[in-house]
Amino acid sequence: MDQSASAKPSLRGRVHQFSFFLAVVAGPFLIAGSHRAAARFAAAVYVLSLVALLGISALYHRVNWSARARQRMRRLDHAAIFVLIAGTYTPLAMTLPPEHSHRVLAFAWVCAGLGTLRALFWISAPKGLVAGLALAMGWFVVGYLPSINASAGPTVTLLVMAGGALYSLGALAYAFRRPDPWPTVFGYHEIFHSFVVLAAATHFAAVALALDVIAA
Repeated sequence: MDQSASAKPSLRGRVHQFSFFLAVVAGPFLIAGSHRAAARFAAAVYVLSLVALLGISALYHRVNWSARARQRMRRLDHAAIFVLIAGTYTPLAMTLPPEHSHRVLAFAWVCAGLGTLRALFWISAPKGLVAGLALAMGWFVVGYLPSINASAGPTVTLLVMAGGALYSLGALAYAFRRPDPWPTVFGYHEIFHSFVVLAAATHFAAVALALDVIAA
């Protein structure tokens, strides 16, 4: 967010703050419920990336930082977006044949590294560019949906697509700053955060199904 702390909507950061605590509680169950060591590792990567994004975002948006500290937190906040995308790819890649999973993981984590570098060294990039990069990275999975469907089933595939659609709607709200229903209380950024949480919950269910933590 580029507004000063005094201009923040009163609910800025609350959605991610609440969701952070939910993720902290639910995450260990996802990890513990994974049956193989590799699956537990992939689940842990995903959970840590999700908790990191929600926690960093809540801290960044709830605290009135000094100007210098605020810029540092903003960089971390933006970097965490790309880390979460790669973190979400990690357990889903477990469902793919090795030749595909290695390709997906390499793409996801190279993009996460580039996204982090962008956040660290070009934090002033236009919102539309940031949203576009995240969307391009996220929708790379489309080419592998048939493989996911074959190995993990249609429910996981539908959840992956639904989560991607929700993230996309949130990215559009962020890029265009619309809708902005109650600017002093719950504005476009809160709409964005709400879509992020809905998408993350959808993908959490997809990961749980893909790793056989819950039954379809």
